[in-house]
Amino acid sequence: MVRAFAVDDGRRLTDAEREGGRAAFDIPAAEAVVCLMGGWWPYKDVATVDAALTCLTEPLHLVVTGQPLDTAVLERWRDLPNLHLHLVVGPVAESVLRLVYGAADAALVARHASVGKESGLVMDAARLGVPLIVSDHDPHLTARLRGQPWALPFPAGAPDSLADALHAVIRQPPARPGPEAPGLLGMWTATEQADFLARTFASLRTKESRC
Repeated sequence: MVRAFAVDDGRRLTDAEREGGRAAFDIPAAEAVVCLMGGWWPYKDVATVDAALTCLTEPLHLVVTGQPLDTAVLERWRDLPNLHLHLVVGPVAESVLRLVYGAADAALVARHASVGKESGLVMDAARLGVPLIVSDHDPHLTARLRGQPWALPFPAGAPDSLADALHAVIRQPPARPGPEAPGLLGMWTATEQADFLARTFASLRTKESRC
């Protein structure tokens, strides 16, 4: 059996954390915010994000956190006329990550096509209750998200489509995922995951003892 490694701890963002996130970055409640989380590893498609941001025609706040990051790209983003960049250099504590997610109208996940690695960022957004802008890099993930009002897909490697998705969030923030979202992505509670691992281990021990 293959199942998600990430677990749902049931600790969705609170209204206080959402208000605290906006206050922490001095962002008015009515202005649009997208967060870009995690280090810029080779499987992440920062080039497509870079190209899409240059196409913005309406103001957007972008909160970037993680490590490593490309300082040259960040400096270029600081100069874009319709982008307000907020930077939190990682690694950071869980409480800070929750403030970043809390400030956001959506989390952006952009990967290169055919990357099938489980995305902790997608799982985080689902369990915390944060809408997603996500590339269609993984057909299995795309199928699970299809039709969900809180997930805005775009073709991997397509900056124009990503820019359209960003403008959609600016004009009308998506609905937040409900408590059923983690289950939709195959996540289990910590108790369920621990029980599964214990039963799997016991089964393997039994098979070994019969050899």
